[in-house]
Amino acid sequence: MAKVLCVLYDDPISGYPTSYPRDDIPTILQYPDGQTLPTP
Repeated sequence: MAKVLCVLYDDPISGYPTSYPRDDIPTILQYPDGQTLPTP
């Protein structure tokens, strides 16, 4: 049997954010030593 955790937050007073921190994460194509990244 799986357990599900659900967290509910109050709606923000000033509205929802226009951007999220994960939107600013840089995209890398390979590691600095040249090794390729794993693919999903």
